[in-house]
Amino acid sequence: MAFSYQRRIQRLLQILVEVKSQPGQPLKALIDKLGISKALFYKDRKILAGLGFSFHYDRGAGRFVVDRDAFLPVQDLSVSERILLVLAVRQLSSSGDFYIGHHALKAAKKLIAGLDGDSARFASTVFDDLVLREGFGCRPHIVDRLQEAVVRRRRIRIDYLKPGASEPACYELDPYFFFYRGRALYVEGYCPTRKALRTFRVHRIRRIAATGILFRPQEDYDFGRRSRNAFSVFTSEETQTVRVRFSPRARPYIEEILWHPSQQVQPQRDGSLIFCAEVAAPREVLWWAMSWGGDAEILEPEWLRREAARECRKMAELYR
Repeated sequence: MAFSYQRRIQRLLQILVEVKSQPGQPLKALIDKLGISKALFYKDRKILAGLGFSFHYDRGAGRFVVDRDAFLPVQDLSVSERILLVLAVRQLSSSGDFYIGHHALKAAKKLIAGLDGDSARFASTVFDDLVLREGFGCRPHIVDRLQEAVVRRRRIRIDYLKPGASEPACYELDPYFFFYRGRALYVEGYCPTRKALRTFRVHRIRRIAATGILFRPQEDYDFGRRSRNAFSVFTSEETQTVRVRFSPRARPYIEEILWHPSQQVQPQRDGSLIFCAEVAAPREVLWWAMSWGGDAEILEPEWLRREAARECRKMAELYR
């Protein structure tokens, strides 16, 4: 009974997350993703409505629409408590959960708005300086304009400074999703300049300009599905199999953690372990494997193994 109740709570949270983070997905796609019947989905929707969160699927627009997201009054929070909560957002947002991080920032801004006069100005400065600038290295006005473009579905033009470049490059971007991974902010969307989906690190954006063009996201775009293929940051619908052998010494540490949803671990007779996963960007697995030093060996794909060998030779030269 307790397990069934826990599963329903988890499912209700998943519905809430999916409706707010992926409103453009088809109704059937969401029901299939949840693995439940249509009747049970509508029962869950009724429960959420009773809790203050109601929504419907607009078939004409092809998207979910939130009708009500109840506000709860914040009472008896001192100025210091509000500011500490704002600072806690920095740590929470770097956890890697794009949905929680995004809404934690929105909640922090509401806490700031509830302060008066000098306290509000001080908390706002703390938020901009410690959370956005120091925590993520971002310019607050860039973050605000990006969020607005995502919500209003407006194409933007960005000046983007790549690592090692002396001058920024200009790209047009239809920003689909704003997310947090590995202590950094990213925006993903369709790039007409490259005619493909691209991910940009927000702190590298030097300037944003409006184009006056409205965009409609690709019908089959699903950030949740794409992000599940990411080993760290880079997302994609396409994946490649990566296999890594870990030494007997590293094996217990690899076995005790779920590093990726697709992972499979294969214990070997000599005490070692082969780690296998389907990922969007195999190089992210290489960077992770190299952090284990001589306790990790890239087995597949062959091109990644050759790249690992080149990196190891470079490192050996440094320590001669």
